[in-house]
Amino acid sequence: MSYIIAVHVPIIGMSLIPVFVGDWPLVLLPVLIAFLELIIDPACSVVFEAEQADPEVMTQKPRGLGEPMFGRSVLTIAFLQGVSALLAVLGVYLWAVLGGRPDEVVRSVTFATLVIGNLALILVNRSWTLPIWRTFRERRNRMVKWILLGAGGLLLFVLLLPGPRDAFNLGPIGPVDWAVAVAAGFLGVAWFEVYKVVAGRPRKRA
Repeated sequence: MSYIIAVHVPIIGMSLIPVFVGDWPLVLLPVLIAFLELIIDPACSVVFEAEQADPEVMTQKPRGLGEPMFGRSVLTIAFLQGVSALLAVLGVYLWAVLGGRPDEVVRSVTFATLVIGNLALILVNRSWTLPIWRTFRERRNRMVKWILLGAGGLLLFVLLLPGPRDAFNLGPIGPVDWAVAVAAGFLGVAWFEVYKVVAGRPRKRA
């Protein structure tokens, strides 16, 4: 549920923000939103449901009897994840727009950042206590590999091949655009990895 909240913040933001500035190109056309749902739905129904129990679950304080399943702190963190991902995507969007790129190229590099940020959200939310590298080392979930390969393959398919690219109203992007998209997509949620380390220290001392 935290992932669902987080991932929809940048989607809603990038659907609405360009609408209020007449000279800015639209990013999330309906077909691109459908593309994103092809990643979000399997992530929820397959990847997270296949996750093992957190190995550090017994070190966490038990939830109080009257505490809701999704308390204020959980919802706040999920929302902050979404806002930071939105800011990263919006930054790439403005970088492309102010760089004078054609609308189709702006849409492509922004959409690539959004997809990569989506995958980054999946990885950081596999565990709220373990960093990404430990989740790969200590937790077995074959579905993660398939969603990463599937989403990455589809993204390359629609951006590199002229036919699908034209069908999605996208434009060709170069190595620099790819580098910016990958870096921004992961940096947008990197703060949560730091949060895991900081939040885990009091628990370890206890």
